[in-house]
Amino acid sequence: MSRTAKEIETTGLPCEAQNGETIQVVPKIDVTMFGKFTLKQEGMEVPHAVSLTGRSRRLWTLTAYLILHRDRGVSAQELIDLLWPEAENDNPLSTLQNNVSRARAALAELGFTHAKVIIHNEKGYYRWAPDRETQLDVEQFETLAKAALAEEDMEKSVALAQKAVALYTGDFLTESATEFWCINLNTYYRSLYTRLCRAAVDRLLKLGRITDAEKLCTGVIRLDPAAEEFSVFLMQALIQNKKPEKSAGAL
Repeated sequence: MSRTAKEIETTGLPCEAQNGETIQVVPKIDVTMFGKFTLKQEGMEVPHAVSLTGRSRRLWTLTAYLILHRDRGVSAQELIDLLWPEAENDNPLSTLQNNVSRARAALAELGFTHAKVIIHNEKGYYRWAPDRETQLDVEQFETLAKAALAEEDMEKSVALAQKAVALYTGDFLTESATEFWCINLNTYYRSLYTRLCRAAVDRLLKLGRITDAEKLCTGVIRLDPAAEEFSVFLMQALIQNKKPEKSAGAL
């Protein structure tokens, strides 16, 4: 008896198609890198949050880096430089291979399908899950944010911006934000988020959607209390919404 499409999608196991050929469908993976680093395979009830600090720091840093650069093969030397930038190691390649094995084992323990090959190695180059779809929140955010900023229709622009802002739950990989490979990305996404919110608030105020402007400003300030310009925007929105008693506390 052949499996249903839903069963294939959920399990990722081989299935005999109606024409007699064996096909294999693997479930997609959703990854978040804003705030906490989380991974979720289709069919799982909740995402798994993993730490980029502590004893497992290197294996999850390895995983995050490969996901971020999953469009290409990453050389063993690049990963060694990433994970041990200053340390001297008698056998760095063996140590890297050990961490790759540990990462695969950790993913298997979390319930990911085909975890032994989810980090693929071919001729010394490593790639993240080349046989399946991985959706990454930072990429979705960037696409939506750029579309919102380029959209001339204010209502459509605001709708795109709100979808993008909902994805930005914190800075890029906050636990690794000060590491050399994260610094520029952290700065880039924060700058894009600020620019997007500034444009969205301006358009919301012009559209007379004062309550939405308030919510957006409040969200920015919650993430970055030092964002003074959004305190000013919030004060303007509160005044327009006839809440002068609250606007005094916005500065």
